[in-house]
Amino acid sequence: PPSGEEAYIEERKKNIIPLCESDANIDHNVGHQEEVYNFHHLHNLSTVRSRGWNIGNPVVGLPPGAKDSYYTQPGSPYNDASIRPRVNIGDLGGGRVYKSEKWADRLRTVDEKAALEKAKEAMTQKAIASEEASAARRKMAMAQRGAGTVAGA
Repeated sequence: PPSGEEAYIEERKKNIIPLCESDANIDHNVGHQEEVYNFHHLHNLSTVRSRGWNIGNPVVGLPPGAKDSYYTQPGSPYNDASIRPRVNIGDLGGGRVYKSEKWADRLRTVDEKAALEKAKEAMTQKAIASEEASAARRKMAMAQRGAGTVAGA
């Protein structure tokens, strides 16, 4: 029982044989433990959870808005320590903020999507024209050098 926990640890520490000197500020290996309590004299606290948003649980007497007492894994979206605030990366105007490019695409109107597609096509055409001009300059430079002394030419 929780009331006899300290006495039990003190008794068991007598059997610990130190193998080397330690600078630790504790002299046993029992880690941090939360205070044990029984909500409404229930021993299985996994039943102490709300049955809907802001409803509570009338069966076990959990009031609305009270925190659930069941264990959640670290990293679980139900674990309060794992909940991170949402970080928006952009704004499309009119209150349409987005957290990723996927959401930005979902929030855009048909006209905005068409304008983006048109701009993308224009950039592609500009890149193609630039590469063709570069290839033409390269070809002209090679032609100005002459055929050289290639056997059989």
